[in-house]
Amino acid sequence: MLLIRIFLIGLILLLTGNVVSADRGEIKRLDIKYTAIVKEIPKNAKTVEIWLPYPQSDRYQEVYNIKVDSPSPATVHYEPEYGNSFLYIKVKNPNEKEIRVTMNYLADRYQAINKIEPDKVGELDGDITQYRLYLEENQYKAVNKDVKKIAQELMKDKKTYYEKVKAIYDYVYDNMEYDKTAPGFGTGDVGRACTVKKGNCIDFHSLFSAVATAAGIPAREVSNFDLPFGEVAPNYCKVGFHCSVEVLLPNYGWIPLDISHAKKGRGTKEFYFGSLDNFRLQIGHGRNVLLSPPQKGQRLNLVSSEPYVEIDGIPYEKTDKDLVYKDRIIVEAKKD
Repeated sequence: MLLIRIFLIGLILLLTGNVVSADRGEIKRLDIKYTAIVKEIPKNAKTVEIWLPYPQSDRYQEVYNIKVDSPSPATVHYEPEYGNSFLYIKVKNPNEKEIRVTMNYLADRYQAINKIEPDKVGELDGDITQYRLYLEENQYKAVNKDVKKIAQELMKDKKTYYEKVKAIYDYVYDNMEYDKTAPGFGTGDVGRACTVKKGNCIDFHSLFSAVATAAGIPAREVSNFDLPFGEVAPNYCKVGFHCSVEVLLPNYGWIPLDISHAKKGRGTKEFYFGSLDNFRLQIGHGRNVLLSPPQKGQRLNLVSSEPYVEIDGIPYEKTDKDLVYKDRIIVEAKKD
């Protein structure tokens, strides 16, 4: 096996205008281990390609000491459309029935604290072509007649950009029920969300994003590793997946929202409008995702926590993962 150490140069995200500064709250120091497993590889396979989510450092998280154990060289690739990064491994003429790739890294995740002052939120004017991607439909985000009707009703008496964003946030919070028992949840099917009004985090935030698009407000879904909420993990424990959303607020930039966490009572409705807990690690954002290098199969719904694999250019689903984390230490970001 080949041990590879990879260091990703931080990517700078440019925002136009004067951006109001945000604060970092409590810090959670993480030790993460991700093992991807490709099983039952066909005997005649010529090429196995593996893509794994590769978290980046940003304002609210720092990712470092990354080590990869892989049977072939592993490289980090950046896709320019959404700015996501992926760990990519290409194995030619595999000799084994199973391939394992393990990525270990440390991460510091902070609470995101944004105190939004309505009178400081500007209007979205001027050249908005840089946000075109977040104002268009795609195969996973359908702005249908129901969505347009919701947007029209919500925008009817709203005078400011802030009032419009807050109205969509309130609508999703008030009308969606967090429920994973009704069939069809977890795909981000906006039509289903409009009619059933139940679902998980993906459904909540897909609805927000679609209504925002109909109202001309840039928004984007965010993919995260989901850590057990409110717990300290001295030993390795399982990590899940969570979808949140970001909305563009002029003079603030991209601001996080987490309506499903608010609905589940993990924090107040007011807190999750602009702020986030630190029981997560962001791994990417966007819908209709093209990997890098580009996959041969169709674009993906979201940046997933699952490995994506193709064998000889055909999507391959006999995969598994072991994604675990433990806390190294928890301290306060600010102390007297």
